[in-house]
Amino acid sequence: MEKHCTMVYFSLRESKQNKKGLSPIEVSITTNGKRIYFSTGKHVPAADWNKEKQAVKGKSEEAQLINGYLIQLRNKIYQKEIELLQKGYLITAELLKEAITDKVEALNEKTLLDVLNEHNTERKAMVGKTVAPATYWVFEYTGRLLREFILKKYNREDLYLRELNIGFIQGFHSFLLSEKKMGQNSCTKHLKFLKKLLNLAVANSYISYNPVNAYKVEREPVEVDFLDEEELRKIINFDTPIPRFEKARDFFLFGCFTGLSYIDIKTLAPEHFEKDNTGRIWIKKRRVKTGVLSRIPLLPIAKLILDKYKGGEKLLPIQDPADINKYLKDIAILCGINKRICFHTSRHTFASTVTLANNISLEVVSKMLGHTNTRMTAHYAKLIDKCIGEQMDKLMDTFTGDSDY
Repeated sequence: MEKHCTMVYFSLRESKQNKKGLSPIEVSITTNGKRIYFSTGKHVPAADWNKEKQAVKGKSEEAQLINGYLIQLRNKIYQKEIELLQKGYLITAELLKEAITDKVEALNEKTLLDVLNEHNTERKAMVGKTVAPATYWVFEYTGRLLREFILKKYNREDLYLRELNIGFIQGFHSFLLSEKKMGQNSCTKHLKFLKKLLNLAVANSYISYNPVNAYKVEREPVEVDFLDEEELRKIINFDTPIPRFEKARDFFLFGCFTGLSYIDIKTLAPEHFEKDNTGRIWIKKRRVKTGVLSRIPLLPIAKLILDKYKGGEKLLPIQDPADINKYLKDIAILCGINKRICFHTSRHTFASTVTLANNISLEVVSKMLGHTNTRMTAHYAKLIDKCIGEQMDKLMDTFTGDSDY
């Protein structure tokens, strides 16, 4: 049985009667020697009140209704006392009175996942209008990561906003780096969204400050990389008995020969394929990120990969992004590729080595990639020029060396 430091007592104020001759039933709450009285809102004749039992006499319907209400009120007071104690409050009689009338804001305080759900529900209605589908996907993914971290670290399903501090932020960052094997820039993306959520909580007066503001979150400068023809062939010829590596290789190559991003491959469906009057198969799909239509001819290697996974629940059962990036790093090492590759490297490789380097025009590549303008695609052309320049520099060194010329 629960022990309480609070005493609840019901009494009748006989000296006070209404026009019907009924006296009010009052409740007194005593905590730490201090007592307050207030009305329960119930009235009975003085002769019907049992002082010792703190209840209405008899078994009439009215008596049972009032006595039931008094039992519920007593239980509610004790329940609010427990809730306040769990939240670290110093219990007073006045505080309990406020709590049972729902005037204590702390008992209605928000949790981290409350704010996340509020945000995502609002943004979901804006997908395709002012919020890109890929952006919303990041919101959902960060939510899953937060739930997983809270359960693993605190053995709870949620945390109150007031419980969040710099230790929570550091712990979440470490969880992303060590447990989920994410790179710094991927971590930064999720931490920035967490910062946005907590800024929203501050703006709504759920909390007074945002602990992420005290945590330095910066992206690492990353040079866009792609595989050259030799490196791409190494991946194509990579043979492995390990199923997870085999899948990672296949899905990466599918990206290399279609230019589709991770999320676009994940959401690829049969209706995105179309055969023209010459028999050529096309992928026609709007990019999740921008909504711009991509038109991509299905190249033989990409078709072979689709056929390989035919009959499953999904066209391509692509792995979780953190997992596939981890496997790709291992594959690069095993193939002797001295580059830090991730899944998005496949899109860069399609744009550069597979298309632009093979004299496909900038305009055509832009349409296949679903870029909104050719300026975005031109970035890949510059990468190819840089790569050619570096190789020519090596060639010049080879032929000049210590020459007298």
